[in-house]
Amino acid sequence: MNDKKTWWQVLPMGKQGSIFAGVIAFALVVFLARAFWTPNDRDSLALQQQEEKIKDMEDRLSRLEKELEQSSKQIAPLQAGSDATMRLGRPAQRKVNNSRRETPRLADQNPSPEPRFYQTVRSTSVFEEPSASSRKVGSISNGSRVRVIGSTGDWLEVRSKQGRPPGFIRQDDAVLMR
Repeated sequence: MNDKKTWWQVLPMGKQGSIFAGVIAFALVVFLARAFWTPNDRDSLALQQQEEKIKDMEDRLSRLEKELEQSSKQIAPLQAGSDATMRLGRPAQRKVNNSRRETPRLADQNPSPEPRFYQTVRSTSVFEEPSASSRKVGSISNGSRVRVIGSTGDWLEVRSKQGRPPGFIRQDDAVLMR
């Protein structure tokens, strides 16, 4: 017969010792498998902290949305009031602008009550005020005859016989007719 023995048969434990060693080995394998496949306390703590952060951010977001909604409700009446004020203020502002504009024109009319006629030497723009930054009210083509009722600095005040609005042209754009 074959006298070769396996390693467990060589150990002096006997049959009960071999069973005991097998149970211990099985328990060790189960313990190691559980350690690798289940999350440890650190992982679960980190996961719990992340979930708390997400919940806090969601709460903060909902609070900010409520604040935005309240602010929007407060702004709406103010904006409507502002629009109404702007609409009501425009005619008053026009009256102030017109009164400011009429004062120099009346003063300019006194020194030369007789209108003078000029001829434009180039096409020119007619401005509401004696300033290039004021609103443009029209234009006059080259060679046109214009009626000048006064002057302010480098500007000539012109009036139209056809009922167009009065305005100012640059003095360099016209010459006095004789």
